[in-house]
Amino acid sequence: MTKVKEIVPGLVLCLVIACFSILIANTFSLFGAGTFAIIAGIIVGNIGTGKMKRFNAGTKYSESKLLYYAIILLGGSISFHSIVEIGFSGVTFILLQMAITLMAALWIGKKLALPENFRLLMASGNAVCGSSAIAATAPAIQAAEKEKSLAITVVNLTGTVLMFVLPLVTTLLYKQEMQPSSAMIGGVLQSVGQVVASGSMVSEVVKEEATVYKMVRILLLGVVIYVLMRYSKKAPVEKSKKEKSKKIKLPIPWYISGFLLLCALHSLFAFPTLLQEVIQNTGTFFEVVALAGIGLRIQMRDLVEQGGKVAVYIGLLSVVQILAAALLIAWLIL
Repeated sequence: MTKVKEIVPGLVLCLVIACFSILIANTFSLFGAGTFAIIAGIIVGNIGTGKMKRFNAGTKYSESKLLYYAIILLGGSISFHSIVEIGFSGVTFILLQMAITLMAALWIGKKLALPENFRLLMASGNAVCGSSAIAATAPAIQAAEKEKSLAITVVNLTGTVLMFVLPLVTTLLYKQEMQPSSAMIGGVLQSVGQVVASGSMVSEVVKEEATVYKMVRILLLGVVIYVLMRYSKKAPVEKSKKEKSKKIKLPIPWYISGFLLLCALHSLFAFPTLLQEVIQNTGTFFEVVALAGIGLRIQMRDLVEQGGKVAVYIGLLSVVQILAAALLIAWLIL
């Protein structure tokens, strides 16, 4: 009961910011509620309220548990049939684009001497699905809350900028042609909401097809986390015979197992439209509340400390992603 009392003040504050952000996002539909939530959280957190001890337990609960629940529910809105929809060339494009993004995020970050965990989180967030991917990767690589919060903020701000840039790029390169435009938007942007918003700036058909490309990336979330977790390990220590004889277990976090299970159930039984909407809306709401909590726990000095390097990093990474996508689309899709 004491623990619940500790959580309530911060959770209520996150809920208020989330509801306000959803209201604003419905008025200004070009921006997602998540973007408003994280920005509002940062503002509130840096004028004093977020520093008050009584809110800490609730904001921490929001940014961790609720975001994990949102990841699980994400599985109820997609199915393995998405792979069939975009065909062999589409899947090949996604696999290569994700591989290039992962390698570029790690390599550029290393050259700029950014912390390893931050590089790993940014690689996951940019390659897969923004905040959800970062939240899913953080415990797997033992990243600190501060590193997770910084990465989520940077990914959200980057995605918001690219959300407006990519429709211009697709107009310039493809005259808004459906297939290449969808691949570019669905293969580069970080969150599902950003893909939907950016695609709708081009056309309704591009929005729908870009979302399919995005869903295929999300299906690979578990694979990306496993790869990054293995990459982050230091040189292996010599094991004893007893340890070697033990059964090797796949270190899949519980929320990824839940995500894959729900995705498999939806693929097998095709959830009714109403149930899909309930799952999707609940998951989206949890994510917005979680992003409000993340914003409340971020201090501007943390962003300023990394400011110059991070700005160069996301700029270079975004350019690499767009160029790679353009080259792969020219080779595989056009």
